[in-house]
Amino acid sequence: MTEQQTTNKTELERIQSRIYKNDINNLSKKIGLWRFKSYKIVFIYGNYDVLDRKRIEYLTRVADFGNRLVIGLRSDDAAMRSGTTTLANDEYTRATVLASLRFVSRVEIIDDVSPLEFIKILKPHVLVDSKTDAKQAACYETIIANGGKVELID
Repeated sequence: MTEQQTTNKTELERIQSRIYKNDINNLSKKIGLWRFKSYKIVFIYGNYDVLDRKRIEYLTRVADFGNRLVIGLRSDDAAMRSGTTTLANDEYTRATVLASLRFVSRVEIIDDVSPLEFIKILKPHVLVDSKTDAKQAACYETIIANGGKVELID
């Protein structure tokens, strides 16, 4: 690809370039670059099936905790295993909608019900959850052990 082709990406190509599934090599490179640039990485995890105004406002508040927002998106299979009975949108539709938000740096489609293995690689500075007790947050111990913190918001 020539330099001109690289700089002339369409908006859809830019959005799609922020969506990943099982691409640990790319994740490791991206994390290294972000850490080199001293970016504060924020992580949140969920189904994100339908985005209404309240959910968008919630996600913007999450993004305010750092410089790079990584959204862990449950795959269709993982969502069903977690107890979700129906989804209005498939995983790639949900990922595309999330990645189209200006403040989202990366959407990672995760096949596990728990994001623990992904968090071990990402080592975010901040995990945001909506639980009432930080110790109930997904992967609390791993976040704290890596020097991160858990932020709770409604």
